[in-house]
Amino acid sequence: MCWTVNEIKKGVWHVDESGLNAMYVVKGSKMSAVIDAGTGIGDFKGLVESLVDNPYVVLITHGHVDHAGGCGQFIEAYINERDYQAALNIKVEDRERYLKNMESAGAVAPGSLSIAEELKNDKKPEFRFMKEGDVFDLGDKKLVIYEMTGHTAGSVCILDEEDRILFSGDSVNDLELICAPAKDREALLKEWYEAGKRIFARKDSFDICGGGHCLIPIEKAEETLTCGEMILSGELQAKVEKVHFFHAPFYKYKDSRLYNGDFAALHSEDK
Repeated sequence: MCWTVNEIKKGVWHVDESGLNAMYVVKGSKMSAVIDAGTGIGDFKGLVESLVDNPYVVLITHGHVDHAGGCGQFIEAYINERDYQAALNIKVEDRERYLKNMESAGAVAPGSLSIAEELKNDKKPEFRFMKEGDVFDLGDKKLVIYEMTGHTAGSVCILDEEDRILFSGDSVNDLELICAPAKDREALLKEWYEAGKRIFARKDSFDICGGGHCLIPIEKAEETLTCGEMILSGELQAKVEKVHFFHAPFYKYKDSRLYNGDFAALHSEDK
C-alpha cells in the first residue's frame, strides 16, 4: 500500500505517499480538487476516485518531481506557466532518482519503494495554466490561487477559506529551499518573502497549512518567513550543513532552515 490517508477536515484528505511527499483531496458539492500528484509510484488516480464520486480538477503547486511526477495518471492538470517546462521534462529516471535520494537520506528504507511497472512511463496530462487570483469553484467551496515565487519560479499556494486550509506546497517548510533560477538571489528572496507576507496577512482565513510534505502549523510557517526577513536584514549568516540529502549553506532561525541558491549547487557534495 503506497498511501496513508487521513481525513483532516470533513471531505478533505491528506495523502502521504510513503513518506515521499503529501497530496490532498478536497471534496466539493459540485466537483472536487486534487492538490499535487506526488512521485507517481502507485495508482493515485484510483485512490482519488475511491474518495470522491464527482468530477475533479488536478492542481499542481509546483513542477518538482515529488509533486508533479505522478500527474501523467490524469488527463488534465493545472500548473503555473512558469513551472510548466519543469513538469513536462520529468522522466521516469528522475522519479527513480528521487526514491534513491530519499533512501540515502534515511527517509525510507532501502529497497522498500519502487514505481509500479505500469507507471514506468513519461506520460503527461494536458497542462492548463493557473495564475494569481484564479478561482476554482467546487460548489460549496472555492479555491483561490496565490503565486509565491521562490522555491520554484511558478510555485503557488491555494487557499480553501471554507475549510480554513492554505495548501502551501513547498513554499513555507521548516526546511525551505529558495532555489528558483535567479540572477539576483536577494531580489528573489525578497519576492518570496513579500508574497508570503501578503498571503499570511489573510491568516484569519486559515488555521493550518497543507504543506507539500506534511501539515504545518501557522506559527511554524511564519517562523520560516521570519527567517527570510532576518536574512534580508543581515541578521543571519549561512552555515554549510548536511541536511536531509542536501549539503549546502543554510540560514537557521529557531527550528527553521532556509537555503537561497542554485538548485544544482544545493545537491553538490563538494560544497
